[in-house]
Amino acid sequence: MSDQGKRSSASRSARPGKKAQAVQPAHPCIGLEAEFTLYVDGRKRLPEHVFRNPRHVVREPMIPRTGRSWHLPSGGALYFDTGVIEVATPIIEIGRGCCVRAGRSLWEQIAFVREELDAWEDSHGNALRLEGFSAHYNISVAGVCREGERDMHRLALLLTYLLHPPVMLLAANRLSTGVGVRPRDDRIEVTVDFTPDPDLMIAAASLIAGIVLSVCEWRTMISARSVAAGFL
Repeated sequence: MSDQGKRSSASRSARPGKKAQAVQPAHPCIGLEAEFTLYVDGRKRLPEHVFRNPRHVVREPMIPRTGRSWHLPSGGALYFDTGVIEVATPIIEIGRGCCVRAGRSLWEQIAFVREELDAWEDSHGNALRLEGFSAHYNISVAGVCREGERDMHRLALLLTYLLHPPVMLLAANRLSTGVGVRPRDDRIEVTVDFTPDPDLMIAAASLIAGIVLSVCEWRTMISARSVAAGFL
């Protein structure tokens, strides 16, 4: 679905200067997220108003995570984020086939949540519909480049120009071709409209991971050569 509010620009971190609460992974990882708008009996509703808490969506007991998210029995995470339902994969270490695993994992989490919503429909007598809103591709750069907050913003700005054309073709739609790049501590988050096709989403994840890590390695190499030559 269209999300015309997105722009092709590097945005600031949601909370500048805020330290990560969790231990950062030692190796580069990928994680995918998908956001959905909720409709109840054809009317757009806030999930907080309908369910109050993500744990009321799932019939099985759930374990709380950092912040407002909850562990899904299917291995991912579920939370409500500014009026949408957000589903996330676990982090997956980058290696051969990692983007395929991440893409499949995301759709497995989506299918699990949809089954739980089907059960909620049966018990409450209301029709629930999810409308794809956005997708987020998170690539950690730990072990590839360790840059300060200012350099991460520069990295995100550079990636904006490199990522926008190919990601637009793979993951966006004709009504909204915006691609966002956000610097997040030791990771880069690329945002685009939700892509209702697993294969295209996996292709987009593969492209994004390859470009982000390649650019990080290039910047690290240039920096090392500049230091050796006495320029830095």
